[in-house]
Amino acid sequence: MAIRNKEDDKRHDRRILWILGAVVVFFSLLWILFAPGRGFFHYRKLQQEIVTLTQENARLEAKNIELSEDIKRLQSDDTYLEEVARKKHGLLKKNETVYEFETPKKKQ
Repeated sequence: MAIRNKEDDKRHDRRILWILGAVVVFFSLLWILFAPGRGFFHYRKLQQEIVTLTQENARLEAKNIELSEDIKRLQSDDTYLEEVARKKHGLLKKNETVYEFETPKKKQ
């Protein structure tokens, strides 16, 4: 059996420490990237969701403003109210009759 000298033991110990350090760093990086609920990829997914929800919020706010203006107009403008009632709901004035005609179909 050969006897190792102290230099060889130190090199061997350093090599083992480097390997262990590399393994620890490797698994730490894996954890940072793929940790469930906390990893980098989960973070990027949440960032994209924030962007999507912000855009949706802006669209809904614009729609809300549009509807508020429409409500105010319906409350104050009688002609607009009548127009909406006729077009959207098919309402008629007293003694009005609606005649619907079919468009003639072209013969081929």
